[in-house]
Amino acid sequence: MKLKQKSSWITYKEMLNKVKNDSVKSWLTENGPITKRISANEDFELSLIRDEIDKVDEIDKKYLDNEVGDIKVREVILLGNKIPKVYAKSLIPVNTIENGFSKLGSLGTKPLGDILFEKNIFKKIEVVYSTFSNEISIFWGRKTKYLVRSLPFSVMEIFLIDE
Repeated sequence: MKLKQKSSWITYKEMLNKVKNDSVKSWLTENGPITKRISANEDFELSLIRDEIDKVDEIDKKYLDNEVGDIKVREVILLGNKIPKVYAKSLIPVNTIENGFSKLGSLGTKPLGDILFEKNIFKKIEVVYSTFSNEISIFWGRKTKYLVRSLPFSVMEIFLIDE
């Protein structure tokens, strides 16, 4: 999915002032699993784009507390009734998988939210917000940093709802 970040990351308070669409705002402020929200009203499906060790840029490394070593990049599309609803990209350092929670390394086509919200070992540290675009539309997204046994990983979700 070709989405380009259009604005810098902003805080929750700044996002509340900028987002005018209540539906978009409700997705950005969702506290539970996005998969559960989609499947409550629609047939949920996860399409795995990639799940592999890859290079990440310096901004993402900094967000992960300057984590050294290999990082697993996992990209998925969450669909409701066959319509793309969310593009999600997780950055999971191999160190976090090996020493934090091994199941993060073997999700396959299982939604991350299935374990993220059912285990009491994950701690949400920070959430930031930004806009993204393709050739036609502008979308809002959020990036969340979590810790598991004091080791970081991040999840970025772009909600494919026109602002």
